[in-house]
Amino acid sequence: MKKQFLAAVMAALLTLSLAACDKDGGQVDIPATITGSGDFQKNLHQTDKLSFLETDGGYYFSWSSLYYLDKGSMRVTEVCGKPDCDHTDDTCNAAIHADYLLTGGERIYYVGYDHDPKTVGSVKPDATDRETVQELKFNEFSSSQSSYDLAIYHRGYIYYISDDILYRVKLGGKKDSAEEVWKPADAGSTQSYGNQVQYNPNAIRYTLWADGDTLYFMANVQTADGTYKDVLFQCGLDGSDVQQVWVTPGADQVGEWTRTGVSVSQWYVMDGTIYFYLSGGDFWRTELATGKLEKLADTHEQTLYGSAIFSDDHMALLSELPSDFYGEVTEGGRYRVPGDSIFLYGIDGTLQKELSIEPLHEALDGKIDVDLLMCDSTDVYFLATTTIYSGSVGNTGSITLWRANYETGEVTQLYKLR
Repeated sequence: MKKQFLAAVMAALLTLSLAACDKDGGQVDIPATITGSGDFQKNLHQTDKLSFLETDGGYYFSWSSLYYLDKGSMRVTEVCGKPDCDHTDDTCNAAIHADYLLTGGERIYYVGYDHDPKTVGSVKPDATDRETVQELKFNEFSSSQSSYDLAIYHRGYIYYISDDILYRVKLGGKKDSAEEVWKPADAGSTQSYGNQVQYNPNAIRYTLWADGDTLYFMANVQTADGTYKDVLFQCGLDGSDVQQVWVTPGADQVGEWTRTGVSVSQWYVMDGTIYFYLSGGDFWRTELATGKLEKLADTHEQTLYGSAIFSDDHMALLSELPSDFYGEVTEGGRYRVPGDSIFLYGIDGTLQKELSIEPLHEALDGKIDVDLLMCDSTDVYFLATTTIYSGSVGNTGSITLWRANYETGEVTQLYKLR
């Protein structure tokens, strides 16, 4: 069913030639086919560092501005095209401040990170003709960032949460047409503090997900035994038949690890199965309908710590080490510094390749933080942020985008964002 749906929508692709600016200010043309499938692009949204939107020829991504990454050349460009633009202020076409890139087609839609009101914007694929499409409905006082969780887009609807209530609204729909999909029995409420700050003291942080005809949301909530654990819920896309389908397994099921029975480091739902990584533990999966739990890989043999991302075909694991405040490796350190490898697994748990990230360490100075962004059929993409310390004060240095290729093992810097 899923393949039939994708095949049908792929027939409606629109081929466009985009004008953009490279990092030296030169004009380039980017041939790109904007994928208008309307399905939530799961592998692109496992991080809040960057927001990605896949096209047939590459990826749009948002990081204070709108960029385009061409899959063939691996060239990154700011999507501007305005003659003589120096890309330094909001007059630049690429200066699109987006929390989340929603979908593509004849236009690109995004949720802006303005807070009052929260709006959906739209531009042509070359970032021209910017317009506000709609305003999202929130509860009283709840246009503030603290009560808003990042939206997702799936099959014509925007799903988002305000004060613990899950809403959906059609793309382009009226503000008051937003529907309540679900809310807990004891939903929190946003309060005003000092006539300026607005917050929900009891807010629950939800992570939204969609796969086919099912909507999922994960939250750390109090369970029947009184403890707080990451719990996964599922329902129909219209909010029908909400049910709890998974709870973070305890030590009796998965063994002792850093946060046994409390939270899961990273997870990915596909075809009724949750795939998850336990930092300090291993890769696992659970069939949601039956509760069958299966270990996929003994990743603790590769790293006692780590972070991971998933796609429909792959699992990527970054080795990490505990460190102290200054980035020096210490056994009990509160922070993490990247190790020297990314381990690539098949979705069945088979270790396929070890990708050395030594080129990153050689190229960058200072304490390095690495955030895995996403993986596709050929590459793992990640962000490297350096911190330079003067005494006990640390200042952000460079922020760079990197990729590691599965076939060649080559690790290369794609773009310097800062």
